[in-house]
Amino acid sequence: MGLFDRFKVKKVEGVDDTMYLTLREEKRISKENAKLMKEFEQNKNRKNVSEEEYLTQMRDPSNVVEFDNLHTYFFTDVGTVKAVNGVSFDIPQGKIVGVVGESGCGKSVTSLSLMQLVQAPQGQIVKGSIRYQSSDGKCYDISKIPRDQMLKIRGKEIAMIFQEPMTSLNPVFRIGEQMDEVVLLHVEGATAESAKARSIEMLNLVGIADVEKIYNNYPHELSGGMRQRVMIAMSLACDPRLIIADEPTTALDVTIQAQILELLRDVKDEINGSIMLITHDLGVIAEMADYVVVMYAGRIIEQGTVHEIFNDPKHPYTIGLMKSKPGGDSTEDRLYSIKGQVPNPINMPDYCYFCNRCDHAMAICSKEYPEMVEFTSDHRTACHLYYGEGLKEQNKKGVEVGSDGN
Repeated sequence: MGLFDRFKVKKVEGVDDTMYLTLREEKRISKENAKLMKEFEQNKNRKNVSEEEYLTQMRDPSNVVEFDNLHTYFFTDVGTVKAVNGVSFDIPQGKIVGVVGESGCGKSVTSLSLMQLVQAPQGQIVKGSIRYQSSDGKCYDISKIPRDQMLKIRGKEIAMIFQEPMTSLNPVFRIGEQMDEVVLLHVEGATAESAKARSIEMLNLVGIADVEKIYNNYPHELSGGMRQRVMIAMSLACDPRLIIADEPTTALDVTIQAQILELLRDVKDEINGSIMLITHDLGVIAEMADYVVVMYAGRIIEQGTVHEIFNDPKHPYTIGLMKSKPGGDSTEDRLYSIKGQVPNPINMPDYCYFCNRCDHAMAICSKEYPEMVEFTSDHRTACHLYYGEGLKEQNKKGVEVGSDGN
């Protein structure tokens, strides 16, 4: 045996070792990624860019945002993570769109792409478009707009309630200072007095008592529910057209959760805005959303109205999510869980991502990725069960897939 043979990684039966790279391969990938990331960053940092380069037209004027074949990748030393891999859906004016799926499916990265807050330089929008209909009548392509122009939209017209209220506020500044900053940045002609008045108004709007005291408090002096209300008040300070709520009730107890959700719904109606609601909680989706988008491994596998998704889910993954909800007629029933694991995000297969976990998997599922099948104008799913060879095979077996299917 030669000297170099001793250092080769031996193949272990039953273990996928495709993710292991040599030092030379890692250096090559790192060098290629550095070149790509530099190009993306230079493009975003351009100055004095003509509006024609990032102005576009909405496909449907009744929408606030249209995601069109969005691809957001993270370039790492061991490969490219396709966190969002061809996502397309709309957020209509005055509606709540719920985005649901297990951890790591791409929900938050989709919303961060809309805000241009994906962690750079590793994270980049590499393909597709995000069309946003501004209040000034112009339609912007967020994927092409330079950073300096995005500052005029982010926080003013599109606001975000971040996932963790405990850490979203700066601990060394008072609540009032952080709220005033939003108004001073985005409201033309704002003064310290007008900013404070607006902050007090917003704190009153979200149901906080003794607002003068809270205005002068530090974040650590408030409870989790109070901090979440402050975050909502901050996001509403400039009357945004769209609010992105990323897990807004995760760290809160059940009573406060209900209050926060009711508050979000009331505020949406008051400002006639739209909400993109990201959550794991199907109960929250059922209560709040008008439309539902189900994501898995960076792609949308089913979307429709809330009634269609909950009453007639089509994709086996969506059906599994519904069955995983706690509750039932008997306390002795074992809580259902979806078997298996999500594929390696660096080396995603070119066939159905869910086939290794699906009870209805067929031969075609491991050959090609399924097309979107449309059931109604709003309800569609990506699954081989509903067209082509897959549909023929299921008809032969006499298997019916639905909300009660196995």
